[in-house]
Amino acid sequence: MSKTVLLNNVEHKDLKVDSSHSAEYGDNVNRALAFSTEFGDLQKEYPILFYKDPKTEAFQAHVILGLEKDENLFLGEHGWLGNYVPAALSRGPFLIGFQSHEVDGKAYSEPVIHIDMNNPRVGADSGQPLFLAYGGDTPYLEKVMQTLQVIHQGAALDERFFSTLGSMDLFEPVNIEISLSNIANVNLRDYYTINKDKLAQLDGENLEKLNSMGLLSLAFFALVSMGNFNKLINLKNQRMAIA
Repeated sequence: MSKTVLLNNVEHKDLKVDSSHSAEYGDNVNRALAFSTEFGDLQKEYPILFYKDPKTEAFQAHVILGLEKDENLFLGEHGWLGNYVPAALSRGPFLIGFQSHEVDGKAYSEPVIHIDMNNPRVGADSGQPLFLAYGGDTPYLEKVMQTLQVIHQGAALDERFFSTLGSMDLFEPVNIEISLSNIANVNLRDYYTINKDKLAQLDGENLEKLNSMGLLSLAFFALVSMGNFNKLINLKNQRMAIA
């Protein structure tokens, strides 16, 4: 059970957090939630697909990290093998909370950092310190803040991205079948991608709308990322050869 508390430099001045990635910490997953604010980084290494919740019909973006259950092909014996770790995994035990305060009689909700004290990464003797000796933030904590900002801003942008592309009927179901050496075919079902033909055929008004909202580049990032399935296949074949 999680124990989430507001992070502060008094109670947690000596606290350390293990920033490494391992199966022990739950990083052995074959997919992870992705945020549109990180598509530019994700598309360089991972395939980006879209999942539609059958109950709510709400879309999510996922990065594909492995081809089997509990398989992360970017997780090695000594940590993460890729250059960019998806924000949902790199945030570690930290999450965004909101703190209410009043200014000139008006109530505001301000995002603040919380930490799950029951997370196994927290309290590691060899971990990363969060605060400097005189109370300032360490580079590690500053990086965590940037990651949480990607998530916070991404959640808001995702709503516009999914609703706008949905209104233009740009999502299409995709069934990905992958043939690997020595094992049966891998099938990825229940996913969507962007219909590149419909995107190319949009009129000037809709293209300008996507561009002015900062969504056109995100759509292209998602399309380009599909080429990264070749990387997954190569990584999988390499692992099977070693095994």
